[in-house]
Amino acid sequence: MIGANTHGAPTWLDLSTSDVEATVDFYSGLLGWTVTRRPSPFGTYAIGAIGEVEVGGMMEPVPVEGMPAVWTVFFAVSDVDASVATIQRIGGSVLQPAFDLTDARIAVVADPTGAMLGLLSGTPAQSHYLDQRPGTMRWVELLTRDPAAAETFYAEVFGWKAETSEGEGTSYTIFTLDGDAVAGMMLMPAEVPAEVPAYWSAYYLVDDAAATAARATELGGTVIVAPTEIDGDRFAILEDPQGAVFGVLQPADAAT
Repeated sequence: MIGANTHGAPTWLDLSTSDVEATVDFYSGLLGWTVTRRPSPFGTYAIGAIGEVEVGGMMEPVPVEGMPAVWTVFFAVSDVDASVATIQRIGGSVLQPAFDLTDARIAVVADPTGAMLGLLSGTPAQSHYLDQRPGTMRWVELLTRDPAAAETFYAEVFGWKAETSEGEGTSYTIFTLDGDAVAGMMLMPAEVPAEVPAYWSAYYLVDDAAATAARATELGGTVIVAPTEIDGDRFAILEDPQGAVFGVLQPADAAT
């Protein structure tokens, strides 16, 4: 089974938001996170955790007019600089050049279809992606207008293999790493405005998707996609009060 430091494994979530304290209140109330604060090169960094498992960080970005709140999915790599070089060689772009933190090195890049993602080398506390506790990251998913280009890119950068299944007028791709499913991909829905770029989204594990969606509304969030069932799993797409979009996932074996 892959671990948090396996090259190509989803390993961290990072939120740039206009109001960290309000955001902390929202996710603590919704997902049960406890939050600690640490200094960072960009200011105070608030980290949400379930027990000892750190799930993601939240901070206010350098002020940029019109910059939306957004969750960035970080993937573990063995060498950030080597991965950045590969990404540039095969058509990706660098949004934030590699730099060092206290115990890690990171960079933010975009794949050739325009989706932003982070790269991280270091030693996370443990693999929250494989943890099965509510409130932790359960799944990450790419929405793109060019699945073929994305498939080629991630195979080269992360060593992922793609398995695509066809449904009623739709298809869904599961990316695997060493035999484990690590991410999904689907074609961007036609109704999404053309100016919206490809993007990665994160889903958090919950016991009850409907109750979580209702609670999000109580906390000032918005339900983008109401709780929906697919193959026994239930999911919902939500937006926090500062505009960051994320998903919640209730597995079939947790159905109520």
